Amino acid sequence: MDGLWTAVPDRLPPRPRSIHPGTELRVAHADPAVPLAAPRAPGLQGAMRKILLAGLVPFLVTGCAGLQDLARAAFQEPRLSFRSASVQALDLDGATLAFTWDVENPNSLGVNVARAAYQIEVEGTRVAAGELPAGLSIPANGKAPLTFPVRVRFRDVPGIVSLLGSGKSELGYRLSGSVGVKTPVGVVDLPMSHADQVRLPALPRFEVDGLRVRSVSFSAVAIDVRLRVENPNAFPLPDGRIDYALALAGTSVARAEGASVGTVPGGGTAVVEIPVRIDVASAGRVAADIARGAEVQVELTGKAQLAGLPVPLDVHGRVPALR
Repeated sequence: MDGLWTAVPDRLPPRPRSIHPGTELRVAHADPAVPLAAPRAPGLQGAMRKILLAGLVPFLVTGCAGLQDLARAAFQEPRLSFRSASVQALDLDGATLAFTWDVENPNSLGVNVARAAYQIEVEGTRVAAGELPAGLSIPANGKAPLTFPVRVRFRDVPGIVSLLGSGKSELGYRLSGSVGVKTPVGVVDLPMSHADQVRLPALPRFEVDGLRVRSVSFSAVAIDVRLRVENPNAFPLPDGRIDYALALAGTSVARAEGASVGTVPGGGTAVVEIPVRIDVASAGRVAADIARGAEVQVELTGKAQLAGLPVPLDVHGRVPALR
């Protein structure tokens, strides 16, 4: 080809190589005069991290508070409602009351009772208090009964003997306290309050049942004073004791403490025999009346200790002395 020249290089430039994914590229500086980037100082990196965290913390706290507010708004407070109160046991010592409350959970998550405490007041005086075990589970969108007994001891009630002796048949009380329910938003305390009356037992009745002559001598007359105890209650009276002073025909002849009183069945009676020795030298006329079987005026005063209650004893009667 005349007049045309084509320059042909001695070497052709290399073709670019294909780069496969994951292949690490390394770049080398052809010019050593251009300096490489200096590495970051560790102190600078820590400072930058602290600045970032300091900026993020308020946002995180605000976010947690927002989540808590959102949880509180979505959560419905459990409810506590009174179901019943009943007398499980009644005796001269006291009354055992059984209370039942319903714990209602209107949420889609189950909750449980974390704590519960109560107290009972009678005639304005706290006579019982206590705490209940935790752990009662209340299912989601359901309810569970919370039942607990409380023992009210009559001897803890001020003036109880006077109340019992007045013929009063019922005694008012007030139960108060709270039930703490553990929920996703913390423990929620639910107040409980209930006022009612409990039936009072009746005091036993005492009367002179008679005199029985055991022996007669020139120096003394030995007798048994028979005291009848009547129990008007359906429950039995427990064992007790009598502290007494005895007068016959107006003459004081005996005084003693701790005379035994046995169990008296419910609705039944029992007779207590009190042994007495009458000295002829000091109470000759009374001894003579008893020795010949005459009627004698008997006065027995003091108190009977029954179930921890000091029941007044004031018995009068005119009875014959029988052999």
